[in-house]
Amino acid sequence: MAKLNIPEGYRVGVSKIRKLDDRTVHEIRNALDKATDTYRRPDTVAVEALSSISHTNVDEFKEIAEAVGTLYSVKMSRSNVSLDQFVEDVCDAMESVDSPDLKLQASDRPQFKEKLLTLFGSPNFDILAKAWDLKTDDERVFCGARILTDLRPVFGQNIKDGPKAMVVVHLLKLGFDRVGDAKRHNEFHVSLDAEDLESLGDLIKRAEDKANALRNSVRDIPVFGAPKE
Repeated sequence: MAKLNIPEGYRVGVSKIRKLDDRTVHEIRNALDKATDTYRRPDTVAVEALSSISHTNVDEFKEIAEAVGTLYSVKMSRSNVSLDQFVEDVCDAMESVDSPDLKLQASDRPQFKEKLLTLFGSPNFDILAKAWDLKTDDERVFCGARILTDLRPVFGQNIKDGPKAMVVVHLLKLGFDRVGDAKRHNEFHVSLDAEDLESLGDLIKRAEDKANALRNSVRDIPVFGAPKE
């Protein structure tokens, strides 16, 4: 039994790597070596990086890019496994699939392995994938926010007289993904007033200042996640 289970949705993309010629494989590797975005998932970054490569079938190339980016994430989760062993595991997994169209034949394994070693040997994309993995290694990961503002009436003894005052209320909606949750997306609401908004602004500014200070203290290496200069 294969040690690695490739998600079904990415098996087609992995299988199509077998059909790539050496020139295209090296073009993909060069694109991965030049990728810089750590704010999005590795598969999304890989698709954008590879979009600069001329290819007759854009959809097919996108499938390959998504598969490569996703497998880089899988590779990060198996940090105790060497690159050579990881590639062997990918080959084993593709030899174990049920579909005859996707199944890796033993005779194709040596060339397929060499292509995988090239594609998954990018130190640059390794760092990007690891940075994303560390950034999202929490129970809940932020994915969006919205603040709704409204007026709430304050009535006196006689409601028919209409409101006697108004209260401004802000509702902060925080969206997040919960790791391991099948539904993935979740959200919760928090009521805020003017002082709360000011406090949040101060906290965000302080966090940005700390991120900049950390980046300035290690100028000789890249710092991901700090505000852009």
